[in-house]
Amino acid sequence: MNTDYPVVIYGASGYTARLIAEHLRDMGVPFIAAGRNRKRIEEAMAIVPGIENARYEIVEIEHNVEALTKLLTGRKVICNTVGPFMRYNLEVAEACLRSGVHYLDTTGEQSAILQLDEHFGKEFAKAGLVMVPSTAYMYGLSEIGAQFCLETPGVDSLRLHGIGNAVPTVASAQTILDAVRRPSYYLKDNELVRYPGIENGKVCTPSGEVLITSNWGGSSNPIWFSRDGRVRNCKMDVAIWNQELYKKELEIERAYKVQLQWLPEDQLTQVMDHMAKGVTPDTPPRESRQVHRSIDICLATGNNVAVKSTIYSTGGYLTTGLLQAYAARRLMSETPRVTGLRSPSSVFGHRELMGALQSWGYASIKVEQLAAPGQPL
Repeated sequence: MNTDYPVVIYGASGYTARLIAEHLRDMGVPFIAAGRNRKRIEEAMAIVPGIENARYEIVEIEHNVEALTKLLTGRKVICNTVGPFMRYNLEVAEACLRSGVHYLDTTGEQSAILQLDEHFGKEFAKAGLVMVPSTAYMYGLSEIGAQFCLETPGVDSLRLHGIGNAVPTVASAQTILDAVRRPSYYLKDNELVRYPGIENGKVCTPSGEVLITSNWGGSSNPIWFSRDGRVRNCKMDVAIWNQELYKKELEIERAYKVQLQWLPEDQLTQVMDHMAKGVTPDTPPRESRQVHRSIDICLATGNNVAVKSTIYSTGGYLTTGLLQAYAARRLMSETPRVTGLRSPSSVFGHRELMGALQSWGYASIKVEQLAAPGQPL
């Protein structure tokens, strides 16, 4: 195996991995496509647009620390797409630590992020390495919008809404249902407060349509901003244009609380994965930029200031592919300015990430000053 390939896409037979490969190919970055089934990886790579001009190798590998460490030795960064991440991220992170490789993944699952920090956050920091979960549409874009708002002095509270039109992948559906049985939090007065369960609310879209929202596992943003001394409060919810999805989430939560929570872990996982197939039975087709569009809104307030950011974007999974590829390219050639478990914007800069999204035509942002000291009546 040639050591000239600095980036590893792990879980390369999956939907998101194909999009990462597509964007790495656009950037001219050589990569290894790795996973447990060589035939499935070959089939996935074969349908990546422009793959004939990419420089890559395929590696079949078992999911254990020893095999992953051997694969990663001599590399720079891994794009981990193997989910649900709560089940599978620790082996990948440990292998990264052993081999001196930066870690990226696509999860917004709070429990998976906190698990990474508990086990490896300090060790990664000592080693000069970064772990960057949520290098993805969910919730990398909403964090970018919040960071733009925080450029206004006096802001201390963030209320975020994501409005999307997407069909979750199989692994995403499994992750959504995994979150039903895991604790999730929002930030209130500098403390992470646990949700009692799924919390539904309402959001008004820019067109005036009212959608039902879900706290959707809490998002990664309360975790990130609990470590930012400027922020006292942070809460986020998500609305999907297909409103049947939040109803399915509620149905599964009820089934879990009434019937399933007493099952042994291995049986419970099998049952929940079977239920996830009712949400997404198979890999969805590649996104259409004319159909799959999202809006991310952040209202940021302080005692006498208010600012609002709105990001309009297209193709959440396409966006994820770009963010992963951009982050990998940065990490393969530069020393990160921070170490340990970090958010995408804190590692790569919110303005730089927004610039990458704009240059690919994937997103635009509007920032509005709603109130400030001394503004005329």
